[in-house]
Amino acid sequence: MGFATLEPAFTVRLQPDVGLNVGKLSQGDTLTVFPIPSGTIKSEPGFPIDLDAEVVHGADYARMEAGQTHLQINVNAVAKNKDGSLFAYSYKGMLEITQELMPILTGSPDAKTTSYGNAVSHVRFETGAESLKPLEHSIFVGTAHFVVLGPGKFIVETKVSKVVG
Repeated sequence: MGFATLEPAFTVRLQPDVGLNVGKLSQGDTLTVFPIPSGTIKSEPGFPIDLDAEVVHGADYARMEAGQTHLQINVNAVAKNKDGSLFAYSYKGMLEITQELMPILTGSPDAKTTSYGNAVSHVRFETGAESLKPLEHSIFVGTAHFVVLGPGKFIVETKVSKVVG
């Protein structure tokens, strides 16, 4: 006993644009910035905070480690809820580079939707909207997979859960 549990909270779907390759950094990582022009953040049925939001701005600063086995992800976005409230949505995480993921990252026509399990993140919310303030006082984690829409186009779908002590 004593371990935290997870409460399903949100499904997030982000559609990144083509990455901007910043290049190899001095510590050996390769930085690529993926603009995120669109996406949605929606509450799971029964979750007490009602989000039905559209992403209005965002970017993922993705760092491929020198060994090319993992990608460190750092997403920062702004979303607008159905009631007009704005909030910042961000996460940092780790993505294991697998054989099924490489065709997606390279834009191969052979790319296929991945399963969940190799992408995890710590999710944060920030807002000035009183109705959404409980988001700032909770801990959230996510697990993601990649949904292929066509050659070079995909959505990152994340299932976000609240950590319950």
